[in-house]
Amino acid sequence: MASYQVNCIDKPKASSTHEQITHIGYYESLDRPRVVISVAEAIARIEANSQAFYVSTERGKTYLTVVKPENGGKKHLQSLIDRAGIDNLLTLEEV
Repeated sequence: MASYQVNCIDKPKASSTHEQITHIGYYESLDRPRVVISVAEAIARIEANSQAFYVSTERGKTYLTVVKPENGGKKHLQSLIDRAGIDNLLTLEEV
């Protein structure tokens, strides 16, 4: 399974602290431009075990997981929360 380092995100409003991420960006290789895919596509790839995505942290690679809300809400991506109490995915630059 291929794994890719996520290096950017996109949300409807960049300054929003409660809106979910809609897209993630990564490089497939050093000589290719950045690839941006929807969160729905990333979730499908993770659930199919065809690709994995991670965020680089001071502890190393923190892989993204699919969160399935109990209340029937939309699935979304999350990385492990660091010592500062922040999801590392949310610290990335905007697309």
